[in-house]
Amino acid sequence: MAVAFVESYGRTWEAWDFSGFVDLFSDEVAYVAHAMEETVVGREALASYIRKEADEQGQVSVRMGSPVIDGDRVAAEFWVTATSEGEDATIVGGFIARLGPDGRCTFFREYWFDVEGHASPYEGWGE
Repeated sequence: MAVAFVESYGRTWEAWDFSGFVDLFSDEVAYVAHAMEETVVGREALASYIRKEADEQGQVSVRMGSPVIDGDRVAAEFWVTATSEGEDATIVGGFIARLGPDGRCTFFREYWFDVEGHASPYEGWGE
């Protein structure tokens, strides 16, 4: 279940599959984006958040690291190259998610760094 969540998270992000992305989360999900930046609660708010991110990030290529699983929690790194309005960027970060019995995420928090240009992952990234 946890591996499928991580793979689907990356795949739906890269495709900007809004309905597929939101379907990974429970109706009451608390989604904490970068600690002090923004917290959204519920799938409707998450749908608005991810649409805003798509507008800001533009075309993305998403790589997900190998998940670390502990009971109902999963953590994984991500490495994303993005191109928006002719500007290249790299988003490097990770998340911790708590999954419910149905495999949907009930609590999610992520942290990331923004890097100018397209950068390649360093050796050992995502392991």
